[in-house]
Amino acid sequence: MLHIDAHVHYMPPLTPEELDALCHREPYWGLLLRPPAGARSSQGWASAERMLQDMDAAGVDYVVVQAQYRRTHESCVEHNNQLLALVRRWPQHVIAFATVQPMAGAQARDELRRCLDNGMRGVGELNPYAQGFGMDQPDFLRLVEMCIACDVPLSLHVSEEVGRYYLGKSTTPLRHYYWLACRYPELKLILAHWGGGLFFYELMPNVRKALRNVWYDTAASPLLYPTAEIFEVALRCIDHRKLLFGSDYPLLLFPRRQSEPDLRTFRAQVQSLLPPEVGEAVLGGNAARLLRLDGVSESATASSEMHNAEVEQRAAEAVEAPVHGFMAVTMVAEHWPQTRAVFERYGIPWRDSPVPFWEPIVQAAAARGYGPTEQQRLLDELNAAIV
Repeated sequence: MLHIDAHVHYMPPLTPEELDALCHREPYWGLLLRPPAGARSSQGWASAERMLQDMDAAGVDYVVVQAQYRRTHESCVEHNNQLLALVRRWPQHVIAFATVQPMAGAQARDELRRCLDNGMRGVGELNPYAQGFGMDQPDFLRLVEMCIACDVPLSLHVSEEVGRYYLGKSTTPLRHYYWLACRYPELKLILAHWGGGLFFYELMPNVRKALRNVWYDTAASPLLYPTAEIFEVALRCIDHRKLLFGSDYPLLLFPRRQSEPDLRTFRAQVQSLLPPEVGEAVLGGNAARLLRLDGVSESATASSEMHNAEVEQRAAEAVEAPVHGFMAVTMVAEHWPQTRAVFERYGIPWRDSPVPFWEPIVQAAAARGYGPTEQQRLLDELNAAIV
């Protein structure tokens, strides 16, 4: 059995000057690494050599280094180069996923091709909110179709929609991820952080069928849920073969008693809870099959030809049909822009862009590419407006 941590990040220590430059170049990711005064971060740091030592101590054979979700194309290329260097140096221990900015269009797809040609095994962790793209935007969907054509998984950051705010809690609704899985059932989709709780809805047979090609990872779980309880609930909702163990290393998962990151503590917790067969699958076997490390490929559950025909048929029917009461508001507004004014006249919102009550100004600004200087200017203008 291979022991695999399917969700870690490469976070080597940065000098204050390097961190400051990153905060200005990549405001959202920088916010996670250097929170504003008064906010607490659980971020840990580890060189590549330290990560390999921690793997040995935990008995981990492979780590899947999930890329940082960066906003600019140039920054994505820079980070991918870092990860490619890790793969070249430790090919028997390090697997890497590529980061891209889908809105860069053809540049993003060319960058993905470069990464896959040089040994990367997937795409992600992408974050629609932090990177400023929507699930239904054409450039993102072209990237999804490329993942399908190349038979590689796509990993997306997901957050639960309720509860307290913490750094990096993003606002993309769960229904958007569900829509993506329904539109592309052949896509190998990994939803990080328990899929924000989306797995619970797999108790509904039609949802389980729609999400049959979706995997969930456990990254950062101890910061959100009691370990025993979340595994008990999850294994009642989904097949254990859909679960990928991930730690989110070098995040400090137990900040009250942990001063340095490690790959051992959370893994040992999970191993002690699960029956041997289930534990072997969750702690490595499922990831090995998904990434074809054991020579067995997880097959897509629907052919792309059949799916594309269904999508085209539904689209044709939607365009030709008159509007009736059971049509989705957003679908009608997209197909017939002239209906938007009618919805607005009746006070019916047709844009799907909710703002959760828990999101702070600093994250909303960082997610839109505003660095520390612009964030301060925004706060100054808000205070001036109040006066």
